[in-house]
Amino acid sequence: MLKHFKTTLPFLIAFTSFSNQFVQAKEISDAQVINEYMKLHRAQYKATCSMKIYNESQKLYKNFLGNGIFIPFKLNGELDEATIKEYLPLMQKKREWIKGVNKRLSKMRSFRNVLSRNREIQNQFEKAMRHNYKYRYIKDLKTKSLVALKSKNEIKKFLTDLEVYLNSLFFLQSFSFPVDHLHLRSEYDKVKDIETAEGKQKSNSAYLLRKIVEDGSVDPKKGRSDLSLRSLIDSVYLRIVGFDKPFLTEDLRYDISDLISRLDGVLRQGYKKTFARTNYWQKKIIEREDYYVDLLNKSKTKDDILKKIFEDKNQARYALSKYIYDKEALVYKFWKRQKEIYRKLYALETILIHEVGRLDDSYGSERRDVAKVVINRVDNPGYNTIESDEPFYQSLLDAGVKDTQKYPWLNVLFKRGQFSFTYFFIPASKGIFCPDQSKSARKLMRKNLKMILDELHNPDKDFKATRYFSRASMLGRMDMSSLWDEYSSMEERPGPLIHNTTRLNTLLNRKNLNFLYSFKDSGEQTYDVYRYKNNVYVHSARTGKFYQYRNPHYFKYFVKNDDY
Repeated sequence: MLKHFKTTLPFLIAFTSFSNQFVQAKEISDAQVINEYMKLHRAQYKATCSMKIYNESQKLYKNFLGNGIFIPFKLNGELDEATIKEYLPLMQKKREWIKGVNKRLSKMRSFRNVLSRNREIQNQFEKAMRHNYKYRYIKDLKTKSLVALKSKNEIKKFLTDLEVYLNSLFFLQSFSFPVDHLHLRSEYDKVKDIETAEGKQKSNSAYLLRKIVEDGSVDPKKGRSDLSLRSLIDSVYLRIVGFDKPFLTEDLRYDISDLISRLDGVLRQGYKKTFARTNYWQKKIIEREDYYVDLLNKSKTKDDILKKIFEDKNQARYALSKYIYDKEALVYKFWKRQKEIYRKLYALETILIHEVGRLDDSYGSERRDVAKVVINRVDNPGYNTIESDEPFYQSLLDAGVKDTQKYPWLNVLFKRGQFSFTYFFIPASKGIFCPDQSKSARKLMRKNLKMILDELHNPDKDFKATRYFSRASMLGRMDMSSLWDEYSSMEERPGPLIHNTTRLNTLLNRKNLNFLYSFKDSGEQTYDVYRYKNNVYVHSARTGKFYQYRNPHYFKYFVKNDDY
C-alpha cells in the first residue's frame, strides 16, 4: 500500500499542477472581459436605439415640457384655483419688480464701474485670505491669537463691503432677494409625495412658489437661464450676513471665490447683453401672469379647454414616461441575459459615465469612489430591489421580465430616486437606451471598465459610504447633508501622489503658492491646499509630499450612522 502511494503521489502532484494550469488558461483576462463587454454594449445599442427612437424621445420630451408653465391641478383633475389665487399677488409684485429693474438698468449704459468694483472686491478678498497661512504655521499662542483677531477684523470688513456690493447688483438678484433655496427645497420635499387632496394642494403651493422665486433671465437667442448665478448670489449673501468668525469656512470661501469669478465673466460680456436678457425676462414674466389669470377666468366659465389642458398634460406625461421606461426595460432585459460580470460592468460603467463623466483625475479617484458606493449598495435591500409600486416595475413586466430579485446590480442602477439620469423627465435618460457611441465616449468607457474591474478584484472594506452628492451642482449650492440626519460625511482626502515635485517645492519655498485652506483626513493627517495659477495642489507638511487635489465641492461621500 505504501509502495503504491509513493508511486502515485508524483503523478497526483503532476496532475494537480497540470489541472491548475488548465484552469488558469481557461480563465478570461480583464482585457478579454473588456473586449467582450464592448461588443455587448454595441449590440445593446443596436438593439435598443435608432435615429427614429432617438427623435421620438426628443419629440415626447418637448411635448411634456409644453410651454414650461406649471399648472397646478387637483388629484381629480380640476384646476387648483386656490393655489393660483394664493400667489397671484406675488406674481403681480414680480411683474412690477422686473419693470423697475429694467427702468434702473436702462439708465446705467455701462458696467465699467461695476466691473472695476468687482476687481476691488477680488483684491480685498485675496488680502483677507492671507491670514489663513500665517495662522496655520504660527506656533506661539499669543501671536496666533493676534493673527486670528486681525483676520477677524479684515474678514468682517470684507464681508460688510461684499454685502453692500451684492445689494447693489439689482440686475443680477433673484426676485424676493435673498432667496433661501435650501428651505424651499426642504419644504417641497416634505409634501411632494403625499397623495391626498390636502397633500396635493400643499405640494402645488410649495412648487408654484419655487417656480416664481427660483427664476432667472434668459438669453433670447440661446435660451439659457442665469438662475445658477442668481441663486449663488442668494446663498452667499445669506451666509455672510452676521458672519462673525476669524476665518471663512471652506464652503463659503469656495463660493465667494467662484461668485467673484463668475460675476467678472458676466460683467465683461457687457451691459447690452444683460439688458437684452432682462427685457426678454420681463416679457416672459408678464406672459406667465396673464396665463394664470386666463386660467382662472376659464375655470369660472367652466371652459372645456381646462379639461383639455389637463388631459393633454397627463397624456404627454404618460406618453413620455411609458416610452422611456419601456425602452429602459428593454435595456434591463438585454443585460439580464448576460453573465453576471457583464451586468456588474454595465451597471457601474453606466453610472460612472453619467454621474462623473470626465470630471476626475487620471487615477479616477471620484469614479473609483462612486463605484465603491454602488458596490456597497448591491447587498442592501433598500437599494437592490425594484418594488411593485415603482413606475419602472410595470414596464419590466410588460417586457416579460420577472424575478427581478435575481439581478441586484441592474436593480441598483434603475432603483427609483437614486440616479436622476434614469428619470423619464430628465433628457439624459435617453442615454440609457441610446448610449453615446462616439470615439471619445468609447475610449472613456474602456478606462472606466479597467477601474471598475480593479475595484471588483480589490474591494475596499474600509470604504463604507452609500451616498454622495455634488454641492457644486446644487441650486444655490445647497448642502444636502443638512437634510441627511442619519448620515455622516467622510473626511476630505488628497488625490494621487505627484511624483515630480521639483518645481512645486521651489514655488513653495519661495512662497509663490497661494494657500487656500487645510484639512485633516480620517487618520488625523493634516494637509494644506494651495493654488498656483489655475491649478490646485495638496501638500503634506509632515512628509513634504504633493498630491493632486480632489475637489470636495464636486463629490462628497456619506456613511450611514447606523448599520443597515
